[in-house]
Amino acid sequence: MVEVVEYFNSIQGEGKFQGKNAFFIRLGGCNLKCQGFGSKLISPKSGEILLGCDTIRAAQSSHFNYEKFDFERLSSLLFSLKHKPLIVITGGEPLLYHSDRDLLKFLEYAFSVGFSIQFETNGTIEIDFTKFPIYKKCTFAVSVKLSISGEPLHKRVNKKALKSLFNNADCFYKFVSTSRDLAEIKDILSIQNGEVWCMPLAKNQDELNQNAKSVASFAIENGFNYSDRLHIRIWNDLDGV
Repeated sequence: MVEVVEYFNSIQGEGKFQGKNAFFIRLGGCNLKCQGFGSKLISPKSGEILLGCDTIRAAQSSHFNYEKFDFERLSSLLFSLKHKPLIVITGGEPLLYHSDRDLLKFLEYAFSVGFSIQFETNGTIEIDFTKFPIYKKCTFAVSVKLSISGEPLHKRVNKKALKSLFNNADCFYKFVSTSRDLAEIKDILSIQNGEVWCMPLAKNQDELNQNAKSVASFAIENGFNYSDRLHIRIWNDLDGV
C-alpha cells in the first residue's frame, strides 16, 4: 500500500529547479536508512531512537501512521490550486511504488491538465520504461547516496537503474556532499554521466551555514553546480514546507 506522509505547496528548495513554485507529495517507505546522515527521531510506536536522513518519518514509515494514497483526493487538490506549480513526488523513495495503479493514474491526470512532474529518487530502483512510458515525461532528481550516508556501495549504487533513468528521461544528479567526495562522484559519473548539483549536508540552519561555503567552493573548483537548501535557509527544520 502506498502511504502519503504529507502534501504541501512551497518552493523547490534543492537542485536544478530550486526556487520554483512546487506542490510536494511525500510518500512513505524507503529501501535505504542512511544512518550516517545523523538525524534522530523517537519512534512513536516503539520508543526507540531512529537514525537516518532528514526525512526519517518518511523513510522509516513503519514507525508512523499515514493515510493511503488516494487518487480522487489528490487529483482534486491539484484542481483547487490557483496556479500550476511543479509537482514534486518525493519520499522516502517514491519509485518503490512506480507500478502502483493509483500513482500511474494520478500521473496521467496531472499531465493531462498541464502539470509538470519531478520525482526525487535515490537512483536504486530500475523502471521498465517500455511498460510504464508515462515516466519518460517526468524529470528525475537522482540523489545517489555517497559513503557519508553509511550505506554499503552495493545498496546505494545500482548501475542498471542509473543507466535506465538517464537514457529514458530528463535527469540530473543531486548529491549531499561534504566537499571531500570527488572520487566517489567521478566513479558514479563514469557509470552514467549527467549534470551535477552538490548541496551541503544540513538538517538545520546551523549545519547549513557551517557547510555551505566549503561545498560551494568544491562545486566551483570541480565544474559542478551548487545547490543551496532554500527550505532550510528560510524555515530551518520546520516540517511541511
